[in-house]
Amino acid sequence: MAQARVIYVGHIPHGFFEKQMLGYFSQFGKVTRVRLSRSKRTGNSKGYAFIEFQHPEVARVAAEAMDGYFLFKQRLTCKLMPPARVHPMLFNGANRKFKVIPRRTVERKRHEKERTPKEQAARIAKLIRRDKLRQKKIREAGMDYEYAGLAAPVKPKKVVFE
Repeated sequence: MAQARVIYVGHIPHGFFEKQMLGYFSQFGKVTRVRLSRSKRTGNSKGYAFIEFQHPEVARVAAEAMDGYFLFKQRLTCKLMPPARVHPMLFNGANRKFKVIPRRTVERKRHEKERTPKEQAARIAKLIRRDKLRQKKIREAGMDYEYAGLAAPVKPKKVVFE
């Protein structure tokens, strides 16, 4: 049976990041992977990490030694994780610098991209279908309300010069 080689480190203070963890926990033995959990939006640390050691006995000693250790006025919690609790995807993105993806910019580009005539036609058809459904609901509710529907196709906003 495989022995535990991964430790969970919680209540990590600001400034104790991947590079510092690798350097600090290397005093116990060979560290194979370090994974600090970070926010996708800001890239800031979430305050906990997972560290994998080459040998199980080194991981046990490190967890015992560092549990309750005070670091930058924070009390660390270190627990040895049994192999059954270690998810296969846990160390995805480990041992590399975290890069914040500008999600707002990516989403803006996706939203503003040029659409093919086929995509544009499907979009207009969906708008017309939803408008007809809206008019039907208004009539079924007993309201006598009429407005000019979306019968004409919407012209593209961008002008292309050839």
